[in-house]
Amino acid sequence: MKRVVCWVFLVALWLGNSMFGYGLEGAGKEYVKIVCRGDAWSLSVAGNPLYIKGVGGANRLEVASACGANAFRTWGGDVESIRRSLEKAGAAHMYLMQGIALPKDPDRYVDNDFKRKKLEEVRLLAETFKDDPALFAWGIGNEIDLDKANIPESWSFVEELAKEIKKVDHNHLVATVISHKPKALELIARYAPSLDFVGINSYGNIFEVGKLFEDSPYRGPFIITEWGPTGWWETRKTEWGAPIEQTSEEKRIVYETRYKKAIGGNPRCLGSFVFLWGQKEERTPTWFSMFVENKVEGLPLNGEKTPMVEAMERVWTGTEPEQTAPVVGQLTINGISFGPKVKSNTGFDVEVIAADKEGDRLTYVWEVLKEATVTATGGAYEPRPDRVGKVRTTETGNVRISIDTPGYYRLYVYVLDHTGYVSTANIPFAVIE
Repeated sequence: MKRVVCWVFLVALWLGNSMFGYGLEGAGKEYVKIVCRGDAWSLSVAGNPLYIKGVGGANRLEVASACGANAFRTWGGDVESIRRSLEKAGAAHMYLMQGIALPKDPDRYVDNDFKRKKLEEVRLLAETFKDDPALFAWGIGNEIDLDKANIPESWSFVEELAKEIKKVDHNHLVATVISHKPKALELIARYAPSLDFVGINSYGNIFEVGKLFEDSPYRGPFIITEWGPTGWWETRKTEWGAPIEQTSEEKRIVYETRYKKAIGGNPRCLGSFVFLWGQKEERTPTWFSMFVENKVEGLPLNGEKTPMVEAMERVWTGTEPEQTAPVVGQLTINGISFGPKVKSNTGFDVEVIAADKEGDRLTYVWEVLKEATVTATGGAYEPRPDRVGKVRTTETGNVRISIDTPGYYRLYVYVLDHTGYVSTANIPFAVIE
């Protein structure tokens, strides 16, 4: 009889762990749990439901928290950088999904020396932070399914790392992050079953995420770990191949629409991390940046918020922000909004339409950069393109510019309302003889 009781207990424990999640007990009474009831998945911390309203990056967390965010995500780090991120998380009363960097080179996943060192590194991280209450999940790799690393060997190694973490750290969830690729989910379902959830990065095709998971053999929950504007790889291009970026007002509408329709309401979705809560160069300095640049020589910007920050405050809190950003409309060169060409050494007229809901005074900052030629994939580093001429500042949405050297350029306008907001637009153009 005693053996039967023990067997029943073990089966019940296994069922609880595999079907209904598990409590993650950290410092004090902190714990994390993923629960599945029917077709619906949910996340809780310390017995309280937690729907992830997250940001990508560890920047400006005080602003994120004030706007309604409760979590942030990183892509990698060593012990010291993770400790700093967790300190930021505690100060902002937010949770952290800590990334563990992995390469996209398939050769590394058959390199035993690399794998041994990575296992040692991950074991150290797990041992160091296994009881930290601000950490809610480890994210093993980011888009390793890109290039040629979407292979059984890479996902088998992700499974090794997940098991290694769980040997040491019984207090946090373990996940991976993929790009929008059905094949990655097939391989994860087969080779990495120990993962607690899957993160997915999706931009223009975000409305297809639900069906992608529904049609895959992977049956667990997911978090949309990156999302935002339409990507440079998804938009139309000029005849010389320059991608067209949305204005910040177009992005604001996109952010609000995608959050409401593609993220909220999916029973398998545990939340999302909006990209990028900071600033980076990727084809342009503004494409994915929810804040503008700061301390760039000759550019009078101080990391102001864009309308996308306004959008997230609106959807996270369900209330209207007290202050909103300027509304920027069409940007034209000589009256042309798509692929204009101008003659060298000849002045051309630039105009942008802008307004402010609160009636704040607007200032316009104009900059011309060369079109980006040193580019990367997967979010890797790109240098800021060279500036051409001087930055101009005006009190109206009009300026006249001349370029001497034929080539491909991009004109940027920053519209400041002097309340901490700035709206942006840019237009690629060609200078011909």
